[in-house]
Amino acid sequence: MNMLATRASNTFCIPRLTREEGGLLVKIHPAAPLEQPFPLASCAITLGRDLGCELRTDDDSISRRHASIECDNGQYRIKDLGSTNGTFVNEVRIGSSHPLSTGDRIRIGNHIFKFLSIDGIEGKYHEVVFKMMTTDGLTQIYNKRFFIEMLEREFRQSLRNRQPLCLLLMDLDHFKSINDTYGHLAGDAVLAAFAQRASSVLRGGELFARYGGEEFVMLCPCSTLSQAAVSAERIREAISKHPVSFDSKEIPITVSIGIAEIDGDSSIEEFIARADATMYRAKQDGRNRVCF
Repeated sequence: MNMLATRASNTFCIPRLTREEGGLLVKIHPAAPLEQPFPLASCAITLGRDLGCELRTDDDSISRRHASIECDNGQYRIKDLGSTNGTFVNEVRIGSSHPLSTGDRIRIGNHIFKFLSIDGIEGKYHEVVFKMMTTDGLTQIYNKRFFIEMLEREFRQSLRNRQPLCLLLMDLDHFKSINDTYGHLAGDAVLAAFAQRASSVLRGGELFARYGGEEFVMLCPCSTLSQAAVSAERIREAISKHPVSFDSKEIPITVSIGIAEIDGDSSIEEFIARADATMYRAKQDGRNRVCF
């Protein structure tokens, strides 16, 4: 069972868990309701505030490049990188490199993580619970609740660092007619097919989720309006190119997509409202198009 997505840009980090990876970090303080476990692969990762860190935490109590974790012949080790406030394992400040055992508590700045082995029962538990809490059951992509949490985080980060951020709002065209003509099971098949096709053409770092009903959303950190438009057009083409096969029937589907770029928005609600307005303009202009 995989957790969804991966870190693929210098600004956005979403976990992907695979059986080839042997450990994960779970933040236990301060913990958000949907705080995601962070998988540890065989390559080294860096923890800190810097945009290049694989595990980035935007807190002034943490140095820009605070600590690193690497795996050496199956043994994970943590190393302090000359941080201001130090790195602690089980409340003991480490000097340079320190081995990690399952259950160890790592403190950097005001944040505490727990190191777990994925093969252990607790690691498997966190994996299953995270997937249940963040995944839409029908489409198997992220759900609205998790998306909003990530949007809030990236919205603040974008304003603070003056970085571009784009939001795509997508609505399947004539979806009610699909349900009325082919039945609700066909409608479910269309939603699942849409999610699968759109996911297959995502760029690294883009976060895609079901927003509700036939509406989907995508967050594009560090993307300008023109870059987000390219991603939107890629999705639109992937959807409209082939009909969805269901019960020996071919169901044509298209999508209307609206894009908003962060631009002095006073709130996340305002940001979403602008994306919603451009999506409805795409509907009014004839559907099966991208507007921004």
